[in-house]
Order: sequence, then structure tokens, then C-alpha cells
Amino acid sequence: MFQSMFDRLLALFMLVILLVALIGGAFSIVSIRTNMAQTRMEQLLAQARDIAFLASRVGESTLADYLGQETSTMAYLSWKAQMVYEDYGAYILIVDRNGLVMDNMQSALQGSADALETLDADDMAEALKQVLTGQEVQTRVTHASQGAVFTVAVPIMQNDVARGAVFIHTSSQIIESEYRGLLIQIAIGFALAAVAAMFGTAFYTRGIVRPLTVITGAAEDMSRGKLSTRAEVTGVNEVRQLAGAFNVMAEKLEQMEESRREFVANVSHELRSPVTSIHGFVEGMLDGTIPAEESQRYLQIVFDETNRMKRLIADLLQLSRMDKGVEKLEISDFDLNELIRRVIIGRMSDIERKKLDLQLQFYEEPCMARADSDRITQVVHNIVDNALKFVPDNGRLTIRTSLLHDSTVAVDIENDGDPIAPEHRAHLFERFYKADKAHTSGHGTGLGLSICKQIMDMHGQTLEVLPLETGAGFRFTLALSRRKEPPMLQAR
Repeated sequence: MFQSMFDRLLALFMLVILLVALIGGAFSIVSIRTNMAQTRMEQLLAQARDIAFLASRVGESTLADYLGQETSTMAYLSWKAQMVYEDYGAYILIVDRNGLVMDNMQSALQGSADALETLDADDMAEALKQVLTGQEVQTRVTHASQGAVFTVAVPIMQNDVARGAVFIHTSSQIIESEYRGLLIQIAIGFALAAVAAMFGTAFYTRGIVRPLTVITGAAEDMSRGKLSTRAEVTGVNEVRQLAGAFNVMAEKLEQMEESRREFVANVSHELRSPVTSIHGFVEGMLDGTIPAEESQRYLQIVFDETNRMKRLIADLLQLSRMDKGVEKLEISDFDLNELIRRVIIGRMSDIERKKLDLQLQFYEEPCMARADSDRITQVVHNIVDNALKFVPDNGRLTIRTSLLHDSTVAVDIENDGDPIAPEHRAHLFERFYKADKAHTSGHGTGLGLSICKQIMDMHGQTLEVLPLETGAGFRFTLALSRRKEPPMLQAR
């Protein structure tokens, strides 16, 4: 029961609506009942005042004498009592100071058994005591058998003296019967409003749940490998944001899957080429296709291909460890200028062979940087190696450092070879991306720049292609050290 979100939300909303309807209906009924009872009491009190005024017009005669007379005034009072009974369902009593009831009023009561049952002599006597002091009385007395009884009493004043009292007496059942029909209408109105609110709630809840169901279905499709699935962006703002985030996630997963497939295909291709070459040369030497005197040359080719496979596997392992966060940086302070000089010294044979114009431009000596020196050596080595591959003979190789701001130094490595085409620049740091003008072709693995980019990301620094019109170049940044003097060189 209530397994789905729609059922639970709908049940919750309907429960709230029912509670609101019940509380609102109960409050309305109590308020209307109280107001109607109070209004009826005020109306009866106004009638009692009118009758008391008529009775006070007797003149100088005593009220006791007046009560025994059969005059037109008495006839009018009897008519008035009858009208009050017919209009309000109430009974009128006119009594003197001793509690003597007017004859015709007493006769009227004797003909109404229900009125006599609700009268209580003690209650009447207590009310009469208060009225004779000049006060108006409103009482509500509850009897076990007859229920609530309402009584209003007004003094009959003659010469500022209370000569008697007018009582109007009615049962709560009579008052309740008048507004019972109104209460039924109110209850029906609340019921209809609750039903309408329930239907509206069901419609609104379905509008919330349906987009979530669509997103759930899209997630299930993705779990089955359909990464091209997208969720419909609809519903309330929060659900629309969820659908949008889901679509962004799906797009990134699709891109990652495409990258993974391309990566596997590239690795397979890179490994298949040397393996095929090795297999062919070894087979040729074994079956005699390759003469024995040429075996040494082809063994050298096999050796070079195995080295290429070793470099590829090492690069793949390094990238994998970086992706998993296994590779940790060993941060230290070192002289960046000295690091660059060591890399250049290791490549002097290539620089001299190509008769290059080497230019080293350092903005200060020493230039103390704070990073993992071994990783930065690898970055400089890869970029310099890339620059040497594509610089023409008698060309120029420039390495310069510059201060970007107080805490960051930039290293630019440039050559005067062919410029990198704009369409290749966005893909240079992709794994296995190779293009002649992208400066990643040749006998490399196609992973060098990817590894450099990963290393700089681990340092929280940048590696970018310089937008040069002539030649090609890269720039990476490093954090400057607070130390001004280089540490003592350690033997390696």
C-alpha cells in the first residue's frame, strides 16, 4: 500500500485537505451556532424590553392590580406573547415582585406542556431576584432531560422602581432547528470544496511525479547501455533542474564512453603496430626469408619496437595511476632555471645536430618554484622533445620564464617551425591525438602532452598552447617559492 511516490503524495495532500476541511467546518459551525444564539438572545431581549415598557405604562396603579384587569392593554400583551411564540418559539411570562404570573399568561402556559417541562422554579426565583434590582438577565441552563434552556428577563420599571419582570423563555432545540439547514449547506459546501481540492491535488501531484517517472525511465535505459537517452525537461522548477542535471550527466557519460572506446581502439592500434612488426621480422628470420647477414639490422628494429611498447605501457600506467589519484606529488622548493638547464644539457646532442639557435631567457636568477621537481622535469622534457622534433635545421628554440604576478611564474617553450593549425589546438591534450601539425606525430606514443596536462592539473596550474602566428609554443605555470636561495644540490 502506498508504494509509489504518487500514492504517498496524494494520500498526504488529501489527508491535509480533509483535516483542514474538518477543522474549518467545525470552527464555522461553532461560530455560526454561537452567533445565531447570541443574535436570538438579543432579539428576545428587545422583545422583552418592549413588553416591559407597555407594562410600565399602567400609571399610578400597582402592577398587581394591573395584572388582574381585563383591558385592551392586557389583550395586546396576550397578542404580543402569541406573536413571540410563533416568531421565535419562545414563551413570555409577566410576573410581579412576588412572582405572581399574569392570569392569561398562566393559562397559555398550561396549554403548552413542553414549556412547563423546561421551567424551573428555583431558576426563575434566582433570576427574579436579580431583575428586581434593576438588572437585565440572560441565562443558559442545561437540564439533563430537556437540554439547554435560554432565559432573558427585563425589569418593569415604574418611577425608577422595579415593579415586576418580563421573562422570555425558550429551548436551545428551537434555536438549533433554525440553523440546522444552514449548517447542512455549509457542510455540503466544505465537502464539495474538499472534493475539488482533491481532484486538483491529484492533477498537480501527477504533474510532479510524471517528470520524475520519465527521469527514472531514462536512468533505467542508461543502465542498460543506452547512453543517448535524455530526460524531458518539464514540470516544476526543481524537477526541471533535476532533468537538466540528468541530461548533462548523460551527455558527459556518453562522451566518456566515446572517449573510452576511442582510447581502447587507439591502444589496440598502437600495440598492434609494433607487435605486427616484431612478429613479421622474427618470422622472417626464423623461416629464412631474412638473410642471416641482415639479422642484426632487423633485430635492432625489433629492439626499437619493444622499447616503443615499453614507453607506451609505462605512459598508460602513469595516466591510469593519475586518473585514480594513486600518483602523489612530492612538493619541494627548487631552482626552475637549473631544472631547465639540466633538461637542455641532456638534449644538447640533438640541438647541435640540428644546429639550432638556443635562447634561454630567465627573468631572475635563481627562480625558486614550489612543485614536484621530478614531475616538472618530465613536463619540460616532453615539451622540449616535442619542440625538437618539429623545428627545422638551423632553426630557433626559445625557453623563457616570466613573472605573471607575485606568486606565479610562467615558462614558455617555443620554436620557429610550422605553426599549429587552429583546428588542432583544442585537441592537442587528448590522448593518442596525432596530427603532423599538432606536433604529436612521429614515433611517440601520443600520450606525452596528455601526461603533461594531467601533471599540471595535479599542481593546480595551467598548460596551454600559445597562439603564435609563426612557430609553435606551449606555456605552463608554477607557483613561486618564498625561498630566495636554492637548496643545496643533492646527489642523485
